[in-house]
Amino acid sequence: MNSKMYIAVLDEVGDFMVPTLVAHSVLNAHVAFTGPAQRNMDNYRTYTDWLALSFKKVVIRVNRKEFEKIRTTLTCWEGHENTTLSGEISCLVVLPVQSDNVPNVLKYAKMWKPKEAV
Repeated sequence: MNSKMYIAVLDEVGDFMVPTLVAHSVLNAHVAFTGPAQRNMDNYRTYTDWLALSFKKVVIRVNRKEFEKIRTTLTCWEGHENTTLSGEISCLVVLPVQSDNVPNVLKYAKMWKPKEAV
């Protein structure tokens, strides 16, 4: 299995908040993808196979248009922080995808890095 989890962060989120936003979103996505409320067994198997066999992940920085495309076309967990962007959804944890089937919106997205020099 060669799959990867993409974690898309809206480019408006301040650099200082991204680690917390991503950590909370990934933990909540894990619960959602594996918990008792999970009704789609294909998604469950996709996630648990990734968890056991791959565990590859990447954080990407996306603009609003890319964010909306990911949100509306892919299976993902929608995360937010109450103190950032007025609590608006600003992080998407995408159900892992096979490396030979990565949608262009993910494939060509920029990897996340701080906007500001540290």
